[in-house]
Amino acid sequence: FLGLLSAWVATVSGFSLLTVPPLLHHGQPSTTRLPASPIEFIEPSYNLALGAFGVGLVGGALEDVRQPNSAKLPTAQLFGGIALVFTLFAGFLTFQTTTLRFTFDDENFSLVKNDGSSIGENIKVGGENSWSYNSFENWDFLPSTDFPILVYFKEHQTPIENRAEAPIVVDELEGQAHFFPAIANAQQMQQAFVKHDCKKLK
Repeated sequence: FLGLLSAWVATVSGFSLLTVPPLLHHGQPSTTRLPASPIEFIEPSYNLALGAFGVGLVGGALEDVRQPNSAKLPTAQLFGGIALVFTLFAGFLTFQTTTLRFTFDDENFSLVKNDGSSIGENIKVGGENSWSYNSFENWDFLPSTDFPILVYFKEHQTPIENRAEAPIVVDELEGQAHFFPAIANAQQMQQAFVKHDCKKLK
């Protein structure tokens, strides 16, 4: 869990090569939409945001634990920092969960705005945030489908010259690795990956 959290914190700080959705910029209307075809929108899930907020609450409570002389414990600053980081992180996840959607159409898996419009090019490797099913090499939920923190997949659609190395190595397959926060219904997404025959390591 700490490894996944560290990767996410690094990503938010701008020092990681994880592929993550960019924040939406108000006042910049999208002009690109996915191809017209039946599109399945995966239901959003606020579980990850609520979990982060819960950790923040616990950190805040522990920060205020006091000794018999009413002085705070030496760990107060640590727990206060944890409370702040996780509360901000929960807000960030809530924003992403509200404004972004994972979709599946006849040919592609995509990350789009909640109205189905494009979020623009991928901020790490370029190109539209849409990947054909036949480009998949592997997919999974980390650490598990029952406790999803990150959605992972690897594809060979991204040109070799544009690929970026990811700090988390899930498999040794060739291709570009992508990690997204699990801001959608993992069970529904898993069913869609299977339905569209996305390649997965056994």
